Amino acid sequence: MSELNDFIAAQHQTNIHLSEGMARVETLLAETNRRLFGGDGQQGALPYMIQEAKATVEEQRRRFDKIEIRTGALEGWKKSSLAWIGGAIALLTLEGTALALYFNEAAGHITKVAGH
Repeated sequence: MSELNDFIAAQHQTNIHLSEGMARVETLLAETNRRLFGGDGQQGALPYMIQEAKATVEEQRRRFDKIEIRTGALEGWKKSSLAWIGGAIALLTLEGTALALYFNEAAGHITKVAGH
């Protein structure tokens, strides 16, 4: 009978240890759940990360809009600058042609006067 009592006592101790271990696991799971999802008036890690991600997306969207506006302005400035340079080259070419025609005409008159 003593062996049966010893076995029952040993089994009882094992059950106590298992129960204590399960209680610790349950407590750890509850704390982990509270940390991740929130509870007891505290915000959890996952809702915080989602909130921060949304804020980051909004900030990046605002920065992207600024970059897009500035890039558009630079493209407009580039196009107008190229148009101005093209106009200046056309004007200088026209003036050069006019001067060449004038000097050609003047040289023709000088040749006529010097040749006679």
